[in-house]
Amino acid sequence: MIKRLLFLFSVIVFVFQGRSYEEYIWASENPDIKVDTQKSMVIIRSQIAIDEKDDYRPDESFTDQDGKEFWLKEWHIEPLYLPERKEWAVQTVDYKEVEWAGQIPEQTPITIKDKVTGQTVKQNIPIYQVEPGNEQWVTGFSFTAVFHSYDADYYQLGDKKIPFDNKKPQIKDCYTELLNEIQVNPEKYRITDAAWEGDTYLGDGGIICRNALITGEKKVSDYHVTYGGEAILPSFQGNQCVSVYRGFNSVIDGWDQAGEHLVNSGNSTENDKKGSWVIFRRSVVVTFSILLIIGVIVLAVSLKRRLKHNKRRKEIDHEEFY
Repeated sequence: MIKRLLFLFSVIVFVFQGRSYEEYIWASENPDIKVDTQKSMVIIRSQIAIDEKDDYRPDESFTDQDGKEFWLKEWHIEPLYLPERKEWAVQTVDYKEVEWAGQIPEQTPITIKDKVTGQTVKQNIPIYQVEPGNEQWVTGFSFTAVFHSYDADYYQLGDKKIPFDNKKPQIKDCYTELLNEIQVNPEKYRITDAAWEGDTYLGDGGIICRNALITGEKKVSDYHVTYGGEAILPSFQGNQCVSVYRGFNSVIDGWDQAGEHLVNSGNSTENDKKGSWVIFRRSVVVTFSILLIIGVIVLAVSLKRRLKHNKRRKEIDHEEFY
């Protein structure tokens, strides 16, 4: 009996050592498999959209920035409340061919996306910085001037007399007066031409008048405007998923779920195969460890019984001798 138990024990030890040697050789030939005897765990908190709550399920695996793989061990959904928060919002706008800076809007609506909840809000944000750019003269400047008849030979514009010309207004000497009449800066606007608009007519007081279309150029600028300020993000009541992932070499439970995932997956990658091997290896080690412990226990019990039987037999032989 003892010989059989010793033989069984030897076989278990031999198989276990053989399996361990095979594991060592495989790991040596595959340096991508990192052996980490420490606990390896990653907890990921993910915001869940309202319409995804019922069907939501986290990813079965997670790979960190070092390429280390982790597998889902457990997860649950818990409520998430976020109070009202402030977030800096910024947006740049390029305005082309602006006549004067006062035409630039003092505020602009900016859409801000909450990075946590995924919701979007639109708020008016003021000007933070203005950078003028290229300046140029462009066409598109025009206005109507009214000339009053002074006598048969002249029209009057303020204190100036303009020679009568039925074909075209003779206004070369009164560009500045015309610009002052419409209250614009002569450095920003200039007159290049004029033409009569219609025939003469009687104005107030029976004075003969005639309209003229004055055309010219205006100096415009480009502006690079930055709008910036604090936007208010509203409070939020929702849900988040808390997922716990553990690495292949963790000593914590959770390998059954990862193993089922790998077996049921239709597309098996090289990393999945390595993961499957590690899981299988751990199962084999655990199995043979249990068998080894059972063998030792059985051997110890058998030895104890054998020693007790031998002791009892010696006592009987001693009694018969006397």
